[in-house]
Amino acid sequence: MPMATHRQRMLKAFSFDNPDKLPIYYHPSMAGLYVHGQKLADLFNAYPPDNYADFDKIPQPPADAFDADGSYHEFVTDEWGVEWEYRIFGIAGHPRKCPLADWANLESYELPALHEVDKSEVARVRGEYLVWAPLWVSIFEKISALRPFEEVLMDLQCGDSNMVALVEKICDWHRRSIDVCIDAGYDVFLLADDWGTQQGLFLAPEFFRSFFKPRIAELIGEIHKAGRLVVYHSCGAVEPLFEDLVEIGIDGLWHQSNLYEPQAFAEKAAEAKVLLYVHLDRQNLIPLGSPAEIRDAVKQYAEIHKALGGGAILYAEIENDAPFENVEAMIKAMNQYR
Repeated sequence: MPMATHRQRMLKAFSFDNPDKLPIYYHPSMAGLYVHGQKLADLFNAYPPDNYADFDKIPQPPADAFDADGSYHEFVTDEWGVEWEYRIFGIAGHPRKCPLADWANLESYELPALHEVDKSEVARVRGEYLVWAPLWVSIFEKISALRPFEEVLMDLQCGDSNMVALVEKICDWHRRSIDVCIDAGYDVFLLADDWGTQQGLFLAPEFFRSFFKPRIAELIGEIHKAGRLVVYHSCGAVEPLFEDLVEIGIDGLWHQSNLYEPQAFAEKAAEAKVLLYVHLDRQNLIPLGSPAEIRDAVKQYAEIHKALGGGAILYAEIENDAPFENVEAMIKAMNQYR
């Protein structure tokens, strides 16, 4: 029997159709590649993933992105007009200046142009791989960058008409971006909002259901109408929203794995036919654990999901604080136990 292509393996994982191996997805994290350099790129290339990714360049911060004491410190204004402050290269920063801190700016505020895509490149890659659209389709995270977070929570609670208008503008922009990527042939769309802290939700579930859920459902509906897949990313303790996300049609969930009981949640997801992105605890286990503990964790997740039909992707994202021996143990274990 010929070996499955990366694309076939991914599709079988999404459909719980017992892929020959659990798929592996490597995130080309700038933080990890910058800290570990070529040896990390060599490790990735020695154990190729099932997503299309290049590891032939080691990212570097701009020469002027350092303070007088030599520490990395950079300010970047993005296409949405948000100025971000970064203290660790390759790790998400914090909004420093929000273009809509004053609602008086809303009327004149212009959303960015839609991204251009290369249809010929998508067509080339699709022969071997599922192709993820280059979108991060967020609503809550976006408004929390455009406007100070505390103001966002109060605006939502009070039903501020400016906030409602902004959310509608953002959703319309996402709809048009999704249409461009559907036309280009992308297979998988990533919707993403962190709805919780590590103890609970930012918003009451009832508010999520009345305000955000219908808008997310509409975006997912557009994607499904075109026959494409939806993966939903949400960090934090957001399991109380899982059934809501199932109702609106997610095909996969990229969750904060260490906040969920592995066996029970895998069974719940399998019953709903929702694929899980499985990544090890990047707060404690990867930076502070031992290689043996990491191998054991990978083996546990792999055995759970293979027994449930394979509805999982083993996911690796390497950050600046991950010791290389732990990274190496994780990548080798993923390939051994998949």
